[in-house]
Amino acid sequence: MEVTAGPLPRLKMEGPENADEVVAAISTYKASHTPQQTESAVHIWYDRYDEILGAAIQENLQTRVLRDANSSNGYELCQESQDYRQCQNRQMAEQRGARSDQVQMMKNNNLEVRIQHAFMKVRNGLIQNNLRYEWFKVRTTNGIDTF
Repeated sequence: MEVTAGPLPRLKMEGPENADEVVAAISTYKASHTPQQTESAVHIWYDRYDEILGAAIQENLQTRVLRDANSSNGYELCQESQDYRQCQNRQMAEQRGARSDQVQMMKNNNLEVRIQHAFMKVRNGLIQNNLRYEWFKVRTTNGIDTF
């Protein structure tokens, strides 16, 4: 896998974070490029990780909605059914599914935190380099807000 995304380093998703490395690369790039080229390079880098962040947030929101619907439907079907064994099997399957969903949601949460943290550090680095981009927003995990 490549280490850079254009002129800027890729974010490390495991191990120590590298937002400071990204900020240093932006500063170096800014010194030899126009403001428009610098903004474009940062925007390309940002868009890549904002898309990943958005996908992780959306997947968690959808998983929660589906999990709630499945639990509710399963409960109603058990109430309507007179077959205790079938109801018990359904509940056990729901519990296995919920555990599986929890594992994936935790992975997504870790990814969200990693990217959000890196975005905040990079944005602070941009401000220190007198680069203020109105579009550089950090998504929140509710899938609606940014800051």
